[in-house]
Amino acid sequence: MEKTLYLSDLDGTLLDREARLPSEDAEKINRMTAAGVRVSFATARTVRSVSTILSALDFSLPGCAPAALMNGTMIRDMGQNRYVSVERIPPASVSRILEALDRAGAEPFVYVYDEERPVKGDPLVTWYRTIANGAMRDFRDERIEKYGKPFFRFASPEDLPGGTVYFCVLGGEELIREAAERICDIPGVRLTFYRDAYRPEVWYLEIFPETASKKKAVDFLRAWTGADRVAVFGDNRNDLPMFEAADLAVAVSSAREEVREAADDVCDSVTDWILADLARRGITV
Repeated sequence: MEKTLYLSDLDGTLLDREARLPSEDAEKINRMTAAGVRVSFATARTVRSVSTILSALDFSLPGCAPAALMNGTMIRDMGQNRYVSVERIPPASVSRILEALDRAGAEPFVYVYDEERPVKGDPLVTWYRTIANGAMRDFRDERIEKYGKPFFRFASPEDLPGGTVYFCVLGGEELIREAAERICDIPGVRLTFYRDAYRPEVWYLEIFPETASKKKAVDFLRAWTGADRVAVFGDNRNDLPMFEAADLAVAVSSAREEVREAADDVCDSVTDWILADLARRGITV
């Protein structure tokens, strides 16, 4: 029988409106992975928030596959607590990105991977120059309060230790679109920008290595798990690359219109869709 990997986005897709994993969904996922069904996640979030949000899941179960974090920039074996793949932005591009953001009047959060100086056991550390708007302040404060995530200040690219892997910019749509336009031609990087799943007035711009994407994460996890078939679930623009690489793309009913149009199917519940798919294939869990 063919082996399927079920790969779901988190925010706006699997999580509720409070960015929580409902207990009934956690129970279903644990039941499926205990039976050897491959279930994992592809998200823009980092390991600190993912570990807290998915704390009800047992990642030691046989069906647990590595998770794609930060739009595929990092692949994390959640059961073994280790990164199995990390992509980095070329140093010359880091300086150009900061210069382009300065011209757009935008301030980023900068994610640096520094194995020599991990913080609380995690080599991924977040830096920023200043808090430029309320969206940035809310982003930082929520992650400190909910997930215990540390943030550090820097003044110039030379202050950033280790390798830069990711930029995140928050603001209104006009600011984000201008910043994206200034960065799109910088070599060595790719970007995505989209409206926040919880606050429609806030937009995200995410910049990461050209060697990383949710599409490449699908390819990586397909090979890692030996899956013959990959079914993915999403709701927003940054999920579209994942849709391209999958055998079957499913949008949740609340997804953006362009995402629903790109999908092969639409569902109200990711876990119920997976259980129904397993039943159609004669698999009972």
